[in-house]
Parts: sequence; C-alpha cells; structure tokens
Amino acid sequence: MKALNPFLPLFLSCTLLLMGNGLLFIIIPMSMRLDGQDTDAIGLVMSLYFVGMLLGSLYGKNLISRVGHIRIFAACASVATMCALLHSIWSVPVVWGLLRVLIGFTNATFFMTMETWLSESSTRENRATVLGSYQFVTYFGLALGQLMLNFAEPQDPILYIYVAMLFCLCMIPVLMSRSGGPRINESESMPLKILYKTSPLGVIGIMISGICLGALYNMSSIYGADVGMTKSQIATFMSATMVGGFLLQFPVGKLADLFDRRTVLVITLLVACFAAMVLPIMASQGEMAITIACAIILSGALACVYPIALADAFDRLKPTEMVAASGKLILAYSTGGVIGPYTSSLVMKHMGAGALFGYLIVACLVLITFVMYRMSIRSAVPDALQESFVMQGMAPMATELDPRTEYNSLDETSIAAETVLLLAEENPDDVVEIALSIALNQPEEAVNIAQATAYNYPDDAVVLAITLANELPHLKLDIITNVAGSAPSSGADLARYMCGLIKQQKLDPEASFNALSRLTLKLLDEAPLQAAEIAAIVSHEIADDMPELVAQIAVLAAQAAPDQRVEVATAVTQEVPEASVEIATGVAETIASSPDEELHSFLAGEENDDYLGEGAELAIALGQETPEQAFDIATAVAEILPEDAAQVAESIAQTDPENASELVDSISEVAPEMADDVMYAVASSLPEQAEEILQDVLMDAEANEQADRQVS
Repeated sequence: MKALNPFLPLFLSCTLLLMGNGLLFIIIPMSMRLDGQDTDAIGLVMSLYFVGMLLGSLYGKNLISRVGHIRIFAACASVATMCALLHSIWSVPVVWGLLRVLIGFTNATFFMTMETWLSESSTRENRATVLGSYQFVTYFGLALGQLMLNFAEPQDPILYIYVAMLFCLCMIPVLMSRSGGPRINESESMPLKILYKTSPLGVIGIMISGICLGALYNMSSIYGADVGMTKSQIATFMSATMVGGFLLQFPVGKLADLFDRRTVLVITLLVACFAAMVLPIMASQGEMAITIACAIILSGALACVYPIALADAFDRLKPTEMVAASGKLILAYSTGGVIGPYTSSLVMKHMGAGALFGYLIVACLVLITFVMYRMSIRSAVPDALQESFVMQGMAPMATELDPRTEYNSLDETSIAAETVLLLAEENPDDVVEIALSIALNQPEEAVNIAQATAYNYPDDAVVLAITLANELPHLKLDIITNVAGSAPSSGADLARYMCGLIKQQKLDPEASFNALSRLTLKLLDEAPLQAAEIAAIVSHEIADDMPELVAQIAVLAAQAAPDQRVEVATAVTQEVPEASVEIATGVAETIASSPDEELHSFLAGEENDDYLGEGAELAIALGQETPEQAFDIATAVAEILPEDAAQVAESIAQTDPENASELVDSISEVAPEMADDVMYAVASSLPEQAEEILQDVLMDAEANEQADRQVS
C-alpha cells in the first residue's frame, strides 16, 4: 500500500472527477425523459459525448504539450463546471448536445493528463498495480456518483450543482501537487488499413465494444424509468453495471491468458446474451435482486470485450507499434460509442424499452459470427507471442499506463534526473548543458540522468551521450548503451561513435574484437530493436582487420533479436559481402538451435500462400546481396536446415536456371534425405528444364553408383 502513497492525490482527483461524470451520466437522460423528450433525441444527445471523446483523443495531447498539464487540467475543469451549470439553465436538446461534446472533450483531456502523470511516476515494478488501482478508482467513482441520484429528484437543479462542485474539487489535488507534470511524447500514427489487416478482430471487436457499452451505459437509465423502477432502484441498477464492469475482468482476463482469446471472447459474448435475455424478464416481474445480478453479469461480460480484442491486436503487433495502434483503436471505440446510444434509442423508440437488450444481443451475435469466421481462417497466437491481458476502464484511453506499450520506458528516475528535467522545461535548448552540470556534481547519478534526459529529449540524445561520455570516461559504455536504449533512434550513431573510439586505441585484433563484441552485446541488450543496424556498423568496423569474425557479430545480434535474424544477416552482408557464406552458416545455426514449430506454423498462417520459412528467407535475402555466392549460401543453409532445403533450392534455382542441376546436386549431397523433394521442387518451378534436370540427376546417381561398386 505504501507504494501507492505518491499516487493518492491523483486517485482522489480521479474519484471526484468520475463521481461528477457518473452523476451527470444518469441525470441527463432521466431529466430529458421527464421533460417528455423522445427516446431517439435522448440517444442522440448521449451519443454526442463520444464525439467529444473522439476529438479529445485526437487533439488533447497537442493542448497539453502546448500549455502544460496543470494549466490544461484547470481549464478543462472550468469548462466542465460551466457545462454542468448550464444544464440547469437550459433543457434544450440542441444545447445539451453541444454540452455533451464539450464534456466528452474535457474528459478525454482529463484522462490523458492523469494517465501520463501516473505513467511517468510509476516504475516497471509497480506499473501493473498503479494501472489496476486507477481502473478501480474509475469504476468506483462512477458507481458512487450514480448513487448520488438519491440526493434529489432528477430535474432538481441541485444535482447539477453537485456535479459542478465535484468538478471544481477534482482540481485541488492536481493544483496542490509538487510535481512539474508529465511530458507528452509524440508517437507516430498507424494507418487504420494496416491495423485492420494485422488484427481485424481487434478493430471490429473494439468498435462493437463501443457500440454495446455506449448503448448500455447511456440508455439503461431510460429503460429503468420506462419499466417503472424507482429513483433509488435506477441508481442501484446503474451502479451495478459499473461494479460488473470492474469485477468480471479479473476472472475473464485470467482465462484469456490461459486459452485461445477468441474462444474466451465467444463464451463471454454468449454469457452476455444470456444475461441480456433474462434481465428484462426479471425486471418486468419486479425481481430486482435477480435484475441487479443480471446487470452485473451483462455489463461485466461486455466490459471484457474491449480488453480481449485489444490483447488480440497487441499479440500481433510489434512493441514499437502498440502506442501508434492504440490511437486508432481508441478511434474505433469512440466511433462505436457514437453509434451505440443513438441507434439503440431508435430501436427502443419503435419497439419498446426492452428492445435495448435485444439490440445488445444482436450486436453480440454479430461479433460472435465474425470471431468464428476469423477462427476458421486464422490460427491462434502461440503462448510465446501472447501479451498479457490488461483490464480497461469504461473510457479506455490508458495507453500511457498500459505496461504492454512500455518497450523502452525508464525503470526509475532519480532526484538528480528530475532536477534536470524540471530545469530543462524552462530552457529546453540548454538541456545538454544542464544535464552535464548536474552529472558532474553527482557522477553516481550520471547514467540515470543520461537515460532520463535522452528519453524525454530524444533529438538531443546523441550530443548528450557523447558529451557526458567524454567528461565521464569511466562511465562511457554505460552512458552510451543506456541512452541508446532510452532513445532508440540514437543507437546507430552511438554505435558508430564507440566503434571509432575502440579503433583509435589501436588494440591488438583480439582485444579490439572483444571490446566490439562487448559493445555489441551491451547495445543490443538496451536497444534490441536496432539489432540489424548496430550489427552492420560493428561489422563494417572490424571487416578490414578481422573479416573472419564478422559472422560472429551477426550471430550475436541474431541471438539478441531472434525476430530480426534475416534482417541482421542481410545488413551485415551488405557491409561485408565476402563473408556472406559464413554469415549464412552462423545465422542458420541460430535458427536451428531454437526451433519453434508452433511459432513457425503461426507465422506461416499469418503470411500469404508464398510463405517460405525462415531458412529459405535467409538464403534468398543473402543470395540477392551476393548472387555470385548464392549457390554456396543455399547449400550452407540447406545443410543446417534440411527441412527448408526444397524451398531454398526452388527459390535460388529461379535466379540462375542454367545451373539448376548443379544446385540440385549440391543441396542433395548435404541433405540426402531431402534429395527427392529438392529435385521435384526445382523441376516444378522450371518446367522447361525439368527433363534436363532429371537426366543430370540420374546420370550423377549412376556415376556415384559405379564409383561405389569400384570401391567395393
């Protein structure tokens, strides 16, 4: 519990903010119903909240980075307070719709501010705990706020005053904080088309999640009022949906990590359908206890759709793509949130209040059908590639807090590093000088200062690292490697700088190679995403003096970044083409030493029908770089990876069809158990030469047989 003490002011602020939102969520639709507004008008007004959320998710970061998080937080709280009070003055749907857009925008910015703040203040060790506590506070605040409906009648202006008070109070913990606030790091966006191609289920599942939750949370109070629930019963009913949304994510998340996520998602949706069928029946009979239980199950099941779909998307993305993809997934959720309340209100208007749950059942069945279709054409992600399930809140925007997106974040920022960052806020152009000054006064904190400063000011990372390394030579390697890990874009330049220093020392070849190997391992340990580039730079530096050791650098990089083995081998071969066969041999051995049939099958299913396998990709890539050694490369790879021999032979033979027979002989000799497959693969790919290849192979076989007889 002590680990959460620094976060208590923020959690208090979040609780107050969500209490105000929870109360506003329930009194707006009920007030409109009591004013005689049509159901579709109510649904449209409630949908506009998600329009504001969408706009906030797109532009909120720009505002925060422009004026600072404390100022924008206070500004948004002021706007939210104004909106709450204006609800009590005008009850015109058009005005309320505009106010909902403003509230949605301010909430999106609120959440971004708090989440980036929590993210910067948390460490790798407590990040999951902080996220879980944050989600608990979110649901707790919403549930508590909706229970406040019991304080007055829905149309009583005092309720809007309560909301305004809560919005004002939520500013106090933030404004009283000593922190300078988080820094907003820009991330590249991922095109929706590419994201959909990578994870169709992620995009569609999250959009339908927004549709269902938008309809349930915004229109349930109208359902309760229409079926004759009392004010107290409606408040309890709505609070139950918040409780369910929080509680059920724990067991479902555990199952989603143990079994195929899609199977768990289908079962979860079926449970939601069952609860949606039972709930209106029990409500019509006045069985409130069972109705509340069904509401908990229904909301809990629907709340699990987003995190399961998000986990499926993250399973299929690289760590560097997750933050960029999150923005588009939030867009998909917000789009669903815009659609859900309004379309469900149209159904309720024409078919009765109970049609809300029929609407949810249809939406769930549509998603079930889509999931089953995806399961029929795509294999499940192997356990080795699965990301952990992470629960999500009612308005899922916690990209900054999600531990799955933390591929190069800092573990901890020292007081000295925080001092540098605070001073640099006022003088960002002097960040290197500020960091150097404090690092010289506290050299024991120099590495952490370099790491934190590079993470927040990546454009200055190279100059920063070189400056600190020159002034603190005994920490040079640690400074360089940690900066490369915090600011990946600097990895190549820093590797080149360190290689130059090692070469200038004019060490004997073995000592120089040992130093470069240590540098390579340290850099790859901190910045594995730059494995190919770093390996190419180091290989270039040792090529003149130690060409025979180039392949060892490629192997080190391939072992450090197994998902980039082909890229590593290609990059090193481009620098030292004469070592291509040795590189092919070494990297093929790393592939052979870590076989993963499940992973291979999965990757094959993810690609098109022309997927070759890693061994064949390696031979083709290196053969294209050094065509004069393509046959030798293919033979070396086939000998180490005989299961890929046929694909290797087929692909390489097409680059030099005139010598296809020679290639078949060479590969068949090193992989005799695959000789028939090799010959068939090459002959099939070169039908005009099939007869010639067959004759050559038969002649060679006869010659070998005669030679064996003579020997015997």
